[in-house]
Amino acid sequence: MSMGYGAYANLVHFDDDLIMYSYCCYNVNNENYNIFEKMEDGELCIDRDALVEPEIREKIKKMPSGRRKQIVKRIKKHVSIEELFYMGKIRVKNASGTWKTTDFGIDVMALSILSKIFDEYQETGVIPKNVVWYS
Repeated sequence: MSMGYGAYANLVHFDDDLIMYSYCCYNVNNENYNIFEKMEDGELCIDRDALVEPEIREKIKKMPSGRRKQIVKRIKKHVSIEELFYMGKIRVKNASGTWKTTDFGIDVMALSILSKIFDEYQETGVIPKNVVWYS
């Protein structure tokens, strides 16, 4: 069963230096959540050099048919989002639907979206255009 929290982000701009998303978050448990469900007024700015590349391992595996096949594995590295905030490589403008923030005043849903962006980038090697998170 869902807790009723939701957030999504859409890629607005990216170049060699900066990646920018607009995002929205809402809590279905609040009475006025419909107002915030479509309001993408939050911003996530990520410096391009903050994206962590995964470790790539290649090995040759023997298949049941006797042939050999090269397998490529992308092993995710840990990304410290908190450290990137301190270094100024991630900037957040909270959305209007923010209902809970961290001790530093950052929307908890923005942190969830950021971690999903970093995970998807390490899995695919491509900057995700849309990110959705529900709980």
